[in-house]
Amino acid sequence: PRTWFLFQQMGHASDSLSLMQGSLEEWTAKGGEVETRPVVVPRADQMDLNTPANYRARDAPNIIDMDGMLEAVRGGEDVILDARGTTFQDGHMDGAVNVPYRSIVTKDDLLKFRSREELSIVFEERGVDVMSDQRILLTCGSGVSVCHLFLALAECGRDNENTLVYDGSWTEWGADSDTPKVLPE
Repeated sequence: PRTWFLFQQMGHASDSLSLMQGSLEEWTAKGGEVETRPVVVPRADQMDLNTPANYRARDAPNIIDMDGMLEAVRGGEDVILDARGTTFQDGHMDGAVNVPYRSIVTKDDLLKFRSREELSIVFEERGVDVMSDQRILLTCGSGVSVCHLFLALAECGRDNENTLVYDGSWTEWGADSDTPKVLPE
């Protein structure tokens, strides 16, 4: 999901991005096709840099930085979801709701998401209205598993226009002595 998120954020059309449910080994075992030919990547001196580009990257619209998170935590109006597992108890942002990564994937295969119905229940049990217009801010340990929450919200039907990923996540937040934290006593 991290790569899917990055491509989407940089402007790739959502209908041209896909995610595999499961592993590559499972895909090939079920007869899925894979390319095995070597990929030839042109060198810069082989490219015509005067040709107009067909693709234009953009700034990522669903990213929030530490200053934005500080404002949100202090304001208390946004929903903050943290995808970490047991390390959430070691410290987290004030007001954050724990939605562990493992709660949105199947128990027998961590490479497969739960069904839309099951995902909706996971969020509902934590008091999260996925269909609201309220901003939902996502964090985790290092900015990777947070993308699973972004995708899970989309799978539940949320228009993720008001869903923002805090890329610095707990690695940045926890290391800064000036950020408000809830720590164990």
